[in-house]
Amino acid sequence: MASTRFANRYRKDTSTEMIRTKAAHRKSLSQKENRHKEFERSRQLSLKDVNIPLLEGRTLSPLDEIKESTLPGKGDVKSKKSVDQRKELLRRYKEEKQLQKLKEQREKAKRDVFKVGRFRPVAPAFLVSAPLKSTGKAEPKKPVNDRL
Repeated sequence: MASTRFANRYRKDTSTEMIRTKAAHRKSLSQKENRHKEFERSRQLSLKDVNIPLLEGRTLSPLDEIKESTLPGKGDVKSKKSVDQRKELLRRYKEEKQLQKLKEQREKAKRDVFKVGRFRPVAPAFLVSAPLKSTGKAEPKKPVNDRL
């Protein structure tokens, strides 16, 4: 068990970018929760009816009936423990995956903007025509007129 704890610490990304990503993720989650709370509050206000008594003051008595399948048995404790452990691993995996995704999005946003234009590659050396050496007499140079 100790070896996995150290392995997780070794793998843990504590870079500045990851810390910023985690903070942004937490902020996003809190905003989402606040939005949901506000939505529920406004939803409850719109649904209130004067003719229906409120159930807030009432307390429901707990039921004494319990299914036998829900009672913990000797074999169920081990399986429940392993199921809980696997659920915890899955939850951690999903969190890491989400954080990694957010980190990649932030890195992608930092890159330069994609530019559109005509691609004009530089001609490779083997395609560039070498000046032909003439063995005959040289032609006289003609004067170059400035832009006709």
